[in-house]
Amino acid sequence: MTMRVRTGLVLVVAVAMMGLASCDHYVCSSGATFGSSSCASGPTTIGGGGGATGTVFAYLLSEVGASDGMTADTLDLGTNSFLEASPFTAPSLPTTVVPDGGTVVVNAKFVYVVFNNGTVYGYAIDGTTGGLTNVPNVPYTGLGSGTSITADPAGHFLFVSDSTTGDIFAFTINSDGSLTSVGLPFASGILAAQLATDGLGKYLYATEGPNGAHVAVFAITPVTGVLTAVTGNPFSISVSKLLGENTGKYMFGIDGISSVIHVFGIAQTGIITDVASSPFATAAVPIDMVVHPNGNFVYALDGLSLPMEGYALSASSGVLTAVAGSPFAGVNVDAAEFDQSGLFMFGVSEGNVAAEFGPYATNTSTGIVSLATFAPGGFPGGSFAVTDLSSAP
Repeated sequence: MTMRVRTGLVLVVAVAMMGLASCDHYVCSSGATFGSSSCASGPTTIGGGGGATGTVFAYLLSEVGASDGMTADTLDLGTNSFLEASPFTAPSLPTTVVPDGGTVVVNAKFVYVVFNNGTVYGYAIDGTTGGLTNVPNVPYTGLGSGTSITADPAGHFLFVSDSTTGDIFAFTINSDGSLTSVGLPFASGILAAQLATDGLGKYLYATEGPNGAHVAVFAITPVTGVLTAVTGNPFSISVSKLLGENTGKYMFGIDGISSVIHVFGIAQTGIITDVASSPFATAAVPIDMVVHPNGNFVYALDGLSLPMEGYALSASSGVLTAVAGSPFAGVNVDAAEFDQSGLFMFGVSEGNVAAEFGPYATNTSTGIVSLATFAPGGFPGGSFAVTDLSSAP
């Protein structure tokens, strides 16, 4: 595979990760080469007993040439190889080079991508082949700058922000993946640059991105998806990004300028406040973060040359403590997402370290992230999302 320019969207989809909770050794086969990298020596042990099956599809959207394009890579757990997918037919994309504002995978069935020209493309995922086909009525247009995108955990609603006006667009997600507008866009009162929901999908949070000083909070109306601003909105909270964990008790936050991670408790009204001892000190300034699917761990990415850091969350108090071995030697990434099993973290390596992309093995009990034995690949760019397709149609 040729090296890719680091611009645009990277969409990673983990397909049919059946039996992964009991996987043992993943060993790179002699033919598992990717780019200029070779296999690491020795197996990576995750958990105990059993074997691994399934294939990981990595969909990479490049923003070079005359228009956006997409290719795919596969991580085959049966043959222990990480190679370029063949055959793969790219779905419909913008016909000119348009940067993306993010991606979201919904219920392992659909993928939605928002582009900065205010359009949203939606794709249905084939759980057997990994192929993508358009959902009805795409693309959806008129969404302002198309800055950020997210969905509630249950996959009922899709939200898109426009940072130039602060508007937030809401859609219901239909059974065929098509979208129905909830109505007129909702005014956030801030320049909404990043969206996130809590782990139960009760509240939607918007931040202003880097150097942001406010957070907008909305209650999500069940069934309809209508957004209602929480009393006091917007709130003076200096974070650039927020992420939830699956219990709905806490939100994690970073500001992009301080060596800390905030842990906010969520009140019944949706208002967030720091828990005792928050914010928690990190070794470097996190410019991004990722939360493990089990909600027990949060990882800080500095985007420079330092390894990724990992912290365990106390479910009762919200206190963070460093995971053993953190920062993790050799795990130098500036963007990362987990597959739904939590056994693999896919990371885009820091450009000043190595131009690579690939999976990192993760212990779901301890939170330790280590180098997988699969050879990494060419350097993609931009945002990406990860999902287990074993439940896809």
